[in-house]
Amino acid sequence: MKKLLSAAIIGFFLFQGALLWVPANVKAADFPSKNLEWYVGYSPGGGFDTYSRALAKYMQKYLPKGINIIIINRPGAASQEAATTIYNAEPDGHTFGIWPMPGLYTPQMFFSPKYDVKKVSWFGTVLVEPMVVAVSAKSPYRTLKDLQQAENVRVTLTGFSGPEVVVPITMEILGIKAQFITGHKGSGEAMLAAVRGDGDLVIYTYGSIRKLLKSKQLLPVLLMGDKTRNPEFPDMPTATEAGYAELDDTVAVYRSIGGPPNLPSDRLAYLRDLLWKTMNDDEFKAWAEKAKRDISPMNGEETEKALAKVLNQYDKYRPVLEKYIK
Repeated sequence: MKKLLSAAIIGFFLFQGALLWVPANVKAADFPSKNLEWYVGYSPGGGFDTYSRALAKYMQKYLPKGINIIIINRPGAASQEAATTIYNAEPDGHTFGIWPMPGLYTPQMFFSPKYDVKKVSWFGTVLVEPMVVAVSAKSPYRTLKDLQQAENVRVTLTGFSGPEVVVPITMEILGIKAQFITGHKGSGEAMLAAVRGDGDLVIYTYGSIRKLLKSKQLLPVLLMGDKTRNPEFPDMPTATEAGYAELDDTVAVYRSIGGPPNLPSDRLAYLRDLLWKTMNDDEFKAWAEKAKRDISPMNGEETEKALAKVLNQYDKYRPVLEKYIK
């Protein structure tokens, strides 16, 4: 009897000791233990900020009581400052943000930013936004063939960072002889320059260019990053239909959410599930419809695979980008 009692006591203390040695990062119940910080690399009011605040609002219902999401705007260097802050945060799952991809990969190709997008812990993507090649209504060009046969096509843009990094890649793939007119203070100014007739062509996301397409001040030529025709502009062919499927795989803007590398697997799973539930929440989808904000949710695994494919394509076009980035 004494032996049995002794064995039970020893077993009890061994069990308690084992519990003390369980790493904190595998106790899902302990997470989150404080407010979550969500970084946005742009000023309030823009697209990335708007999506972030909407997701944070509806994500709140799936979080433990007393835990809040704090949106922190950290504009600078085309979102590189926010990316650096997120990437170098403690990998405990309490710090993350929205990443404009693959735009943040370009600086990494040629410089040495304090982040590596290939190591980011991806939670998911709220929107993969296609891009549009559009011409000015005052331009003599109307079709892709017109542009390819021209001796000099004036392209207005701010520079070769962020989403606009795809512009020289697009011109190279399509075989268009382009004259790049840079220095505009923003995408709106670059598009208005084309509207005035100071340029022939622009390439921007569908969401940012839509109003000028509807007013017919800019005319759609090619949709890239979506193999399905846009119902608002059914006569605009996709890149795949035009014979340039490579553009559908390369040219799109990913609004992806991610945190620092090396997140504990249970916390990464928790955050991926949290984002996925929010992106598929009926109230969030109702907000998106009312706000006329497109959504095309991708989970964390899908985001990882898609971005890996896109970044490989960018590596392929490094010689093209070198002409403009360095």
